[in-house]
Amino acid sequence: MGAVTGRKKRKLKKRVLRWLMLNLGPVMTYLYTQFVGRTSKWISINNEKHLRMFIRGEPYIACIWHNRALMLPFITKIEGGKNVVVMVSSSDDGVFTSRVLRLFGFQISLGSSTRGGKEAMEKMVATHQNQGVAMAITPDGPLGPNELVKMGAIAMAKETGLPIVSVSYYAKKVTRIKSWDRFILVWPFNTIAAIGSDLRLQVPPDASDQDMEKYRLQLETEMKRISRFVEDYFEGKTSLEGKSYFFSKVSLLRGIPRWTRPNGQPFTKEDLLKES
Repeated sequence: MGAVTGRKKRKLKKRVLRWLMLNLGPVMTYLYTQFVGRTSKWISINNEKHLRMFIRGEPYIACIWHNRALMLPFITKIEGGKNVVVMVSSSDDGVFTSRVLRLFGFQISLGSSTRGGKEAMEKMVATHQNQGVAMAITPDGPLGPNELVKMGAIAMAKETGLPIVSVSYYAKKVTRIKSWDRFILVWPFNTIAAIGSDLRLQVPPDASDQDMEKYRLQLETEMKRISRFVEDYFEGKTSLEGKSYFFSKVSLLRGIPRWTRPNGQPFTKEDLLKES
């Protein structure tokens, strides 16, 4: 009788913890991300053309490694990103992530490479076609292998004709969690470098399987390159010399970014659009 009671208590404890994770966890994660983003200094590297896309609401496919997904919603919304639909897995982790993303105003398509991926991609494509939204995907998620691009992003680019824009970030103070992807937890009161790729990968509608593998490898190589660059920057192995970059500081209370050039000159979104 005692053993049965003990199992019931463990099951109840498990259900309570799951409820807390799925209901309070997303709110706490959203608030934490906002706090990190608003108390940190941002360095935006090679991102002017991507910000113009964000501000104008131009559709695209954004790819970021699963281990760097924490700050992407903040970056996107604060710096002018408009309608975005994101593919997340239908597991408990995916439900958790989807609830965080909805707090940022993103749309969700549940699915992954192992479960419901085809249906999720079709939903994302349909949402794009009906609303002209951008799409975001972690091409190595939800279970890895870490930093290995799967074919979903390439298939999506072929289907929609949209460019793939790869992005990454790293920070001065981080903790690498012991998960399959070595997830990057970014701390508040930090310096964060966000980088965009020069490569806008276009996949033609008549691309063969061999072509798609070539594009997949090209995207994987580029995503690794830009992630390595920002990591090397904080390790003092590289510099921003010759790079296009600016600084961003987000107001703590209002959440409005203030942009400045390396020479200290402030500029606005309107100024950025005039430069194109």
